[in-house]
Amino acid sequence: MLSGPPGVGKTSVGWRVFDRCTDLGQHPAFADLDLLGAAWPAPDDDPHHSRLKAANLAAVWSNYRQAGSRRLIVAGVVENLDERRQLEQATGGSVVICRLDAPDTELAQRIHGRARESGADLANLVARASELSAQLVADDVSDYSVGTAGRTIDEVAADVLARGPFA
Repeated sequence: MLSGPPGVGKTSVGWRVFDRCTDLGQHPAFADLDLLGAAWPAPDDDPHHSRLKAANLAAVWSNYRQAGSRRLIVAGVVENLDERRQLEQATGGSVVICRLDAPDTELAQRIHGRARESGADLANLVARASELSAQLVADDVSDYSVGTAGRTIDEVAADVLARGPFA
């Protein structure tokens, strides 16, 4: 599980880890929690759709396993122990979380570079990235962290693989 604030590189690094796991013969699958929770409106008691994401992940992982996948790589934000438990229940086992980190200035630069958001949405996402970055460090539910600042996707993926359960 690759967790971290918006702009840190979760999806990009996730795809590279997926490619490396494929090369290693580990029969991987990849899921992006943002896509699994892309629904509106969000209920008041689950504003980030963590329950929906976990339910969809359970279904997707079941289908991936039936198709022959044996390792699941997930990109998304895990903010607290409840969300971690939801993901463990969804996958039917332990989840290893790597928190990706980068300075707020770099997060803002990356978010601006994506050109997906504009105006108030862009400003809100940059502010959310900064707040979430601090929260994820303060309320750390990850197993390890990897910095992404000033590094290539290949370098970060290699670090994630070297420190995680990929042997």
